[in-house]
Order: sequence, then C-alpha cells, then structure tokens
Amino acid sequence: MIGNGNANAVFTKSGTLSNTLMPCLALNYSLKPVAGEVPTNWIQKATVAIDANGGAATSKLLVTVTLVRYDQTGAAGTDYTYAISGAAAKVAWDTTAPTYTASALTMKDVVDLLNEIPGLQAHVLHCPHSLTVNTDFWQDLATTDVPNQPAKFQNILYRTITTNVIDTDKEVFFMRVGVPEERDAGSMRLAKLDVLATGAAHGRIRLYRDDIRDFDDEYSATFATEQANKQMFIDTVFVTATQTAVVAHDQLTALTYQGPLLLAVDGSDLTACVASMGMIQASI
Repeated sequence: MIGNGNANAVFTKSGTLSNTLMPCLALNYSLKPVAGEVPTNWIQKATVAIDANGGAATSKLLVTVTLVRYDQTGAAGTDYTYAISGAAAKVAWDTTAPTYTASALTMKDVVDLLNEIPGLQAHVLHCPHSLTVNTDFWQDLATTDVPNQPAKFQNILYRTITTNVIDTDKEVFFMRVGVPEERDAGSMRLAKLDVLATGAAHGRIRLYRDDIRDFDDEYSATFATEQANKQMFIDTVFVTATQTAVVAHDQLTALTYQGPLLLAVDGSDLTACVASMGMIQASI
C-alpha cells in the first residue's frame, strides 16, 4: 500500500540504467470464457515471445502471443497465434485464424493491438507511448507463460540501451511513475528527485506527463515537436558523474502533479544512471 496506509507518508521509486532493468511492457492474461469457445477446443493459457529482428518483411521487432488450446481429453488443440511486427505504420489484425498478424509503429500501437486479443491486458511501462518499435534494438525473450492471476503482470520487452536511442543519438534512461500503479493518473506531490548520471557530455533530465489518453494530441515523429507538446514539469541539465538534487521539498512545499509521469534522463554516450523519486500521494 502506498505510504503504508498513511496518505501523508513519502514513498519512493528508484531505477537504474540497464538492458535488463527497464521493461517497456506489462502483460496479464485472464482465463475467462471467450466468445465461440467450445469444450473441444478451450484455452488453457497464453504465452509470449519476443524476437528482436523477427518482424515479418521488416526484420524489426516481433512480439508473438499464443493462446494455447486443448480439447476435452487434455490433448493439444489448435493454438491461436498473434504476431505483431515493428513497421513504418500500424496495420490492424488480419482475420485469418488460427494465425493473426498485425504491424505497429509505436508502443501505443503495440498496447492497443495486444488489448484486442481476447483475455489479454497490456500497458506501457518504462518508456513513452511514442517510442518507436520499428527497430531491432531489443532483447530477445524465449516463449514464456503470461501470468493469469488477477492484477499480476509480467514485465517484458527490454531495450538495448546503446542502440535504442532518442533524439537521433542519445542513450536514455526511462522510469514511469503513477498512482496507484505506473499506468494510473492519480495525483502526487513530488518531494525529492535525485539523479546520478554519467556520459561523455552533460545531458538532460526531463519529467513530463505521458498518458495514453493524450497520445493523439501530443504525438509527433519529430522529437523536439513532441517534447514541446508534452506537459513538461522539469527540463534541466545534469553534470556528468555528479549527484544532482533536482527537487528537494518537504510536505509543505512539494508541488502536486497528475500522473502518470515519465522521468527521462538522456545524454551522449550515457553509460550509467541511477535515479530516485520521493512522492506523497495527493489523491485518494
């Protein structure tokens, strides 16, 4: 529980720049009846796999979700497979069962397509909704079961930091914060923001609102244009290899922001970043 049950308590979120510590996607599968499902071919579970360069006709990202089916005797049935390829534009699901294909340009496209799969729930984690998936700068994931417990999500889709860059050539650390969950739009008071980052040159620290509901109003393929469209709360520089206290407030002076917030720390040759945010819940 946020604040251990005390709405005035400070809670913290921390993150580290790494290929294995900043998942971009969360998945859950609900084992509920699906329209048209029959006892002779029922869904037992969902699995997911990621191939960094397996996209159809593009050699870009490939996200594959499989609904694993069995018949009434427990023998393997006909699985349904859903494959999303990174591409230059979004393409809706085709309707050729049992294998469905689609294409996505941004993380929002991926999430929207995944949420159209019966029983699947998906949301973005530590990246902006506008992050392009039309690249092969990702970490592979072997076929893995998607959790089916309520509200238990599997965190997947990790970026390759040195090549998955923003603004043409800048490595970037992302951390998403929301109340009560990362994707949620509850309000919070920001009491502390500390960043320690190392790069070849001084980089930037940005904190802005990144809500999927604002995507159409904010999105631009041009980095500077989209940043200008954002509700930007903090935009400042950091000194490389130096602890930067960006925000230092108490309960009386902490400013209130509506989430979900995305912290982005970028720079040329960014090799390390550790960030910590201290917040107080502002909405119940």
